[in-house]
Amino acid sequence: MKKLVLSIIAVLAIAFSASAANYKVDNNAIDSLIENAEEVYTLDIAAPAAANLPAVSQKEVKPITALILNFFLGSFGVHRHYMGTAPGMWALYTFTIGGIFGIVDLVDFIMLIIGTADNNITPYINNRKFFMWA
Repeated sequence: MKKLVLSIIAVLAIAFSASAANYKVDNNAIDSLIENAEEVYTLDIAAPAAANLPAVSQKEVKPITALILNFFLGSFGVHRHYMGTAPGMWALYTFTIGGIFGIVDLVDFIMLIIGTADNNITPYINNRKFFMWA
């Protein structure tokens, strides 16, 4: 407990001792840096790559399979891979524990139940959005 209190006191002392008055800004140097700056062009590589992903055929995706995958492995986004989503979606699902602590996974599960009952999950096939139902 003593170490925690001393650490908090040390952090607060450093925070209070730091002052913006100690820093000087040279506007002329900043202006010359901006004038002499080289223009950089960037290419958006991710968007065309995502657009060129192979689409999953609607005949290949079975609603009951997607529902079962969501039930057992939904927090890892396996059902989204099965339905043809973006390749990195599993990482979003895994690192957010099923999409915002399981809420997105739960809503996916409910929407797949409704889609399975209607035998129509076509809005969710090849859907690249994180919230596939939005």
